Amino acid sequence: MQYGNTRGDPKFRIELATFLTKMYGAPVDRDDIMCTAGATHGLYTLCTQLFKAGDIVFVEDPTYFLAQVIFRKDCQLTMVPVPTDDKGMDMEALDRLMTEYKDKGVTKTSEKTPYRSLIYLVPCFHNPTSRCMAPERCERVVQLARKHESLIVCDDVYNTLSWIPKPDGSFDDPPQRLFAYDKKTDTDYKGGHVVSNGSFSKFMGPGLRLGWYEAPARLHTILIESGYLDSGGGFNQFTGGIMGTAMEMGLVEKHINNVRKYYRDAVAAVCQVLKDKMPKGTKFHEPQGGYFIWIELPEGADVSTLRQICMDEHKISFLPGHTCSPEGNYQNCLRISFSYYPKEELVRAVTVLCEAATKMVQQ
Repeated sequence: MQYGNTRGDPKFRIELATFLTKMYGAPVDRDDIMCTAGATHGLYTLCTQLFKAGDIVFVEDPTYFLAQVIFRKDCQLTMVPVPTDDKGMDMEALDRLMTEYKDKGVTKTSEKTPYRSLIYLVPCFHNPTSRCMAPERCERVVQLARKHESLIVCDDVYNTLSWIPKPDGSFDDPPQRLFAYDKKTDTDYKGGHVVSNGSFSKFMGPGLRLGWYEAPARLHTILIESGYLDSGGGFNQFTGGIMGTAMEMGLVEKHINNVRKYYRDAVAAVCQVLKDKMPKGTKFHEPQGGYFIWIELPEGADVSTLRQICMDEHKISFLPGHTCSPEGNYQNCLRISFSYYPKEELVRAVTVLCEAATKMVQQ
């Protein structure tokens, strides 16, 4: 077994482009694809190859809690939170903050470091809220990335796990990925400012450690010429070859369709319990894709105390909302995941959670 192609197993890239084109309902070019060892590896590689300690990363508030660890602890980047609402990141706030921090990160771009800052987004079935960024904001954030010479890295790990229904009951396409908004045909296209950072972990298995970039050509060049990639001859060649064959045989698509049906039914059951049993004033969004349900308890509710009660008395847990905020916001919010346990177990656990939350709020 020899070193492989630096961009990944050729068959894997061909089959992945075909597979994603069908799953996204939009064309994916195999020449834009590069193999990674998963989305975490992909994010870390971009941070270390394109940026240095002290450089700026703009993140949604709330955001994926472990991405904060990668940015702050592992890469020592300066993290700037940007407020969000139901349509995603606030674009006016982003523009204002990018102007404010313009001279505090990369001050001079070059062929090897073409970006002044990083924007980290989960635009499709967001972690932790499961919402999707509105199309007009997708267009705007690409415009801002071009204006401020910034790279947008999208954690596109939930896109294929969509159960948005068509009128006939079949699954519709997921919302368009942000990479598709950075059009090469645009008159102000400047070499590409968006990376789609995908992974097999969320729909096949995290132990595979297999993912991909969908990225502009200039990023491929920078990564291919790095000693990190050149020394190993590309990432995860063996597993990529296996999954390429699995996609060619239709096994991955069949599996995803089963998973989407299962998640759709589980979410419907869990959300019905939340509607029936959560304390008055609780808000939540019923997702049509992804892994999570974001719950906002009445103002003043102490989610940390609730979590401790649930763990000590009922052996159930959830993620407190403040861990998803760079500034410790969302003290009355929590994230639950429906991706692992059977529907019956989820319903039982959420029923207990509702009872505990109601008791705490009424005290």
